Amino acid sequence: MINVKDPELLSLASGAVDAVLSRVSRQNCSVLLLTDGTTSSTTVLRVGHSDLVAPWGVGVFEVAVDGQDANVTQAQLSWVVDKARRLRQVSWCVTMVVVSDDPAFLAAFAEWSLKGRLLVWSTRLLAVTRLSLPELHHLHKLLSMTNSMLLIVENNSRPIRCSIIIKLPFLQHDTQLMQVASWTQQQDLKFGGHLPLFPEKFSK
Repeated sequence: MINVKDPELLSLASGAVDAVLSRVSRQNCSVLLLTDGTTSSTTVLRVGHSDLVAPWGVGVFEVAVDGQDANVTQAQLSWVVDKARRLRQVSWCVTMVVVSDDPAFLAAFAEWSLKGRLLVWSTRLLAVTRLSLPELHHLHKLLSMTNSMLLIVENNSRPIRCSIIIKLPFLQHDTQLMQVASWTQQQDLKFGGHLPLFPEKFSK
């Protein structure tokens, strides 16, 4: 259970997010950031401030979910996904970063991103959350079918530790979720095997 008084998720994870983006960004890449309204503008400004992270800049979307009717949230997410897809279509390289501890918000984003054809293979998705893996089962289809990773902030870990996880296609069980790297401020990114960030899933 996430305590609303806990530090902002993106504030905790900003170092890990920047570390991932700086590893995968190319000269013509931009970042699209989507939050659920729990992230302050000050924290948002910390992400992508380096040219290594987002050489072509950062676009920010917010769909506030606190106290909002679920139908309104669905409508707003549909609008955001459409606008993000349009930006993706006119961009050379896009990484989408979605930040939320709300399982319903993440499930709705997963649904609309698939419906709205937001994520082609060249588009990377990084979903940032403090939710546990069992709470993220609704993302398995999205993670399996797209060029996506989870960045999970381990909420009870001090110093902050983040796990970076992928799901390989055609495998159904939770055990097939694979951790490709971890991050701490002291060690930066540490890889746990042969797979890189955002690995090619469909090569023969």
